Amino acid sequence: MKKCRDLDACISLLGEVHAGGDVNPERKQAVERAISEIKRIRRKPNPKKHEVYNSMRIITEALIRAFFDRD
Repeated sequence: MKKCRDLDACISLLGEVHAGGDVNPERKQAVERAISEIKRIRRKPNPKKHEVYNSMRIITEALIRAFFDRD
């Protein structure tokens, strides 16, 4: 995938959340997973639509599970 400022901005923002002292270990792990998934998809030269959609699903699920209490 070509260099994308939006992906870099996402990584930067998630990095700030990760570096925050008030984030519990479970949330930090979810943020790490989201960052690594963004970096993985960014490294692909020409990702297919389904690869991008799958990555978005992984990122979203990780963050939703970590930051929202689900009963």
